[in-house]
Amino acid sequence: MFLLSKLLGFVTDPATIFLLLLLGGWLLTLSRRWLRLGRVVLGVTLLTVTFLSVVPVEQWIMTRIEDRFKAPDPLPEKVDGIIVLGGSISPDLSAARGQVSIGSAATRLTAMVPLAQRYPEARLVFSGGSGSPFSQEHREADYARLFYRDMGFDADRITFERDSRNTRENAILSKELMRPRPGETWLLITSAGHMPRAVGCFRAVGWPVIPIPVDYYTSGRSRPWWTELRFSPGKGIGGMGPLIHEGLGLAMYRLMGWTDALLPKP
Repeated sequence: MFLLSKLLGFVTDPATIFLLLLLGGWLLTLSRRWLRLGRVVLGVTLLTVTFLSVVPVEQWIMTRIEDRFKAPDPLPEKVDGIIVLGGSISPDLSAARGQVSIGSAATRLTAMVPLAQRYPEARLVFSGGSGSPFSQEHREADYARLFYRDMGFDADRITFERDSRNTRENAILSKELMRPRPGETWLLITSAGHMPRAVGCFRAVGWPVIPIPVDYYTSGRSRPWWTELRFSPGKGIGGMGPLIHEGLGLAMYRLMGWTDALLPKP
């Protein structure tokens, strides 16, 4: 299932899809028999790319997903534990360059620090192994330990779960390590767009959590739709990637029974 999910992630990449459609359409036009079909494929593909380049569909949909869960205001008076999900560090790149390489989801890592200071008695766990289908040699948790040490944070206070490869395993393996008791209050830190699937996974293993969404992709501001029009093929096509990834993940996890709903809600 893990390898299948990675394969589906590759073939559903929007840039790959559009490139294959353009290549397929062009090849069809080389044949008189399939000339008309080839023109249709090319035309529909170009129109779709143009539409996505102008209309920020991906931002409108992602806003709904990111706004699904909000952090509590005010925060709980007492917190028993804090969970940070991996996905912000590239373990292979970190190993290759000899330093911690952090991507766009860096706030998953940094958001824990002020919360840990606010709740000094809370137990802390970072959950993240390797999402690579080809190599499990380098694990994200190992470099997360280095990151927190470099930040001057007491890394010995954190339990590092280094074997999980996906969100379901984050929930299962973290629960096995931390053994939360009924009635305890645990905070879950992950990207806002990933939060519905993450909360669904933790609920499915019997671990209720309070979401602390970070790493927002959209501003969440409500503006007239026409003011958001643009012409940016890079944003239009590239922005569909996270949306397709999360949508596919939600569907697959629900089909496998790994979440409690197709789109978990508060």
